[in-house]
Amino acid sequence: MEIRRCKKCGFILGTRPNLKDENGICLACLNSHNKDKIDWKSRQEWLTRYIAEHKNPNAPWECVVGVSGGKDSCTIVKRLIEVHGVKKPLLVHVCDEFTQSEAGKYNLDNLVKTYNIDLINFRCAPKTFIKETKKDFFEEFHPLKWIEQQLYSKPMEIARAFEIPLVFMGENSAFEYGESEECEIFHPASDDKLKVIFMGSIWPYSISDSLSQAREIGFKTLDDFLDDWQRQGNADSYSQIDSKGYIIHLWAKFIKFGFQRVSDIACRLVREGALTKEQAEQMIRDSDWICDPLAKRDFCRTIGITEEEFDQTADKFANQEILQKDANGHWRRKDLI
Repeated sequence: MEIRRCKKCGFILGTRPNLKDENGICLACLNSHNKDKIDWKSRQEWLTRYIAEHKNPNAPWECVVGVSGGKDSCTIVKRLIEVHGVKKPLLVHVCDEFTQSEAGKYNLDNLVKTYNIDLINFRCAPKTFIKETKKDFFEEFHPLKWIEQQLYSKPMEIARAFEIPLVFMGENSAFEYGESEECEIFHPASDDKLKVIFMGSIWPYSISDSLSQAREIGFKTLDDFLDDWQRQGNADSYSQIDSKGYIIHLWAKFIKFGFQRVSDIACRLVREGALTKEQAEQMIRDSDWICDPLAKRDFCRTIGITEEEFDQTADKFANQEILQKDANGHWRRKDLI
């Protein structure tokens, strides 16, 4: 199989499900360029009016926000309260069974305390979590498939239960990751009684913007808790930092599709002008293949498997059209060895 890369950002083409490209340029890059054509100010003014007009006076909260405590959810809550006039949001955090990072604990607690707002910590049944995670790991090498479905569905279920008409989510991933040309405001799950809104379709999403906004309210990164977790196989210390074993689902993408979080973040930083394509490609070559050892141990311990079983399953699903093992037995991209 010929391995192609985006001419603009260097992202691998032809393996990511649903990623489109035109003349060797990924749709994520084309969409990033087309953001300049969107009237963001009008969308922001529209949202303020829409929230005011669609409150349910009988509901105990104005809206629901699905949060992890990460930089993006901090930014959503900050803007809803400080810009769009929301006074009483309900935060919904869906827990996983992996070990929380110290940064993750701090940031979620800090967000709630900063704005003095209500939070539901929704913990799915632990045995069900382990059963479903183990099943998806061994059958599809998609270990967080089930819990990621809960991350999206539980905030909506809670909103419907309390007859809250609005739910807010972060980026429109189909637009940001090149699956769709449309920067839609409403999530497809929206209906007449519940509207689910992408804040990344109201404010132009960027890594630097979210990080800057979150830091204004005290957001901390893994660099602030180095004794807890010196993470490997990632391009940054400020995204997907909430729990340790959770990031195995990011590395699993590398085994099947030849990329993981380093590619995702480095190529986005190219689109934002924070890195050159050459710098991103070097980061990808150096560390996109690495499985963080602490995350691996935490994942295996949590679902009750050995690291040998983990490695054997990874070997079973490895995409050998684009990957091969190096001299140390690590799966690597053929074009980057």
